[in-house]
Amino acid sequence: MKIILGGARGSFPVSRPDKTRYGGQTFSLLIEGDDGTQILVDAGTGLTNLKPYWRAGGTVCFTHTHLDHILALPFLMDAWPRQLILPRSDLPDVLKRVFTPPTWPVPLPPADFTIPPQPARIGGLQLAWHEVAHPDGCVAYRVEEPASGAAVVIVSDIEWPLMTAKAQDRFLAFAKRADLLIFDAHFLPEEYETYRNWGHSTWEDAIAVAEQCQARQLWLAHHAPQRTDDELDALNVALRERHPAAQYVRAGTVATLPL
Repeated sequence: MKIILGGARGSFPVSRPDKTRYGGQTFSLLIEGDDGTQILVDAGTGLTNLKPYWRAGGTVCFTHTHLDHILALPFLMDAWPRQLILPRSDLPDVLKRVFTPPTWPVPLPPADFTIPPQPARIGGLQLAWHEVAHPDGCVAYRVEEPASGAAVVIVSDIEWPLMTAKAQDRFLAFAKRADLLIFDAHFLPEEYETYRNWGHSTWEDAIAVAEQCQARQLWLAHHAPQRTDDELDALNVALRERHPAAQYVRAGTVATLPL
């Protein structure tokens, strides 16, 4: 299983010289199985970096429908997916608002919006999801490849401190022993109280979750728009002392699982 990160930024895209190494485009991730099956998780502006690898007829899964996670979907018009998944019933209605003049001049193309039973088998991959704390609702995804034993868990947006102890335990069971955990670390610990209820976590939350679920590798994502490359570099140096397998990840990073 191959993982390609198209965009790692949160909230809105940014374009400045001090944000080029980690990228300024919002979250989008491509998962490709050894049999060629493709699952795209979210359609943030980082999707434009994934288009060279993407083939028409794949599956797009949405963690939620905030703009920073759906904004680039219209740019798949020339390589449209067969299936669009969000485990709630309003996905077609939400996307039709985007694909409607004057927001976008082309109507929403047809696709399969059926919510499959989980775990859902998509080619050689298996898909499951789990609700997490975030305004307007959000899900995490676990994608496994039974043939290789690989597993990745994607948690693009989550406010870990707002989840009850029981909800946290359920999530930890869901994410257990993932080869790669991709987790929202938008805020620094010292920033969190100022932005409580905004729907995001800190690097301390991400490390605690990774340790408790025994993830083999941790990518911290959904970088705050104002966070510079130099600041993220410094954070990575500090992180290595706390968790050697953790990193604030750069757009364009590729991983092959199992590790």
